[in-house]
Amino acid sequence: MNALPHVQEIFDRLRSGSHLSPEDEPAFSAVAANPEAYAEYFEPLGLKLVRHPREFFYFAPESAESVPDTLPRIAVFSFVLIDHADNTGKPIEDFLLNQHFFISRLPHLSLDRYAALLRQVEIEDAAGLRKVLKNMERLGWVKFLGEDEFRFLRPFHRVFDKCLELSATKGGETSSPQAEA
Repeated sequence: MNALPHVQEIFDRLRSGSHLSPEDEPAFSAVAANPEAYAEYFEPLGLKLVRHPREFFYFAPESAESVPDTLPRIAVFSFVLIDHADNTGKPIEDFLLNQHFFISRLPHLSLDRYAALLRQVEIEDAAGLRKVLKNMERLGWVKFLGEDEFRFLRPFHRVFDKCLELSATKGGETSSPQAEA
């Protein structure tokens, strides 16, 4: 059997909790060309390669009970953007996934109710927002385009879809001040 291309890079990246998307070339194309072979390669290590329907890859979490301490912060950060888009009448998915954002222009600290949500997960200021975004970058959910500018990547759908799902279970009220992490 031929050695799988970029297997060490792919392993290192996915094992750290990151995702592979079309922005991650050439590793993404290697896995996309032969996902079954990579899944078989990682299986004896106890790792399950997941191919998301929106065309990105990640390892399934080892335990549903272990939640990284960064996830609640990411969930609240994401909820605020979704709520903001909904409140301004913008199509949420298009708003989040098809444009660039500037940290200095985010709505997170502009309204008291958003700031109160952020304080619940220990985000007090723009530096805290930047830290959340850096964690999202490490996961492959965000790409920085400059010091202040970023955009969301395809794997952000994991948290985005969950936020929409939670919103729908609450009767479609995305403006609720409650965020589940």
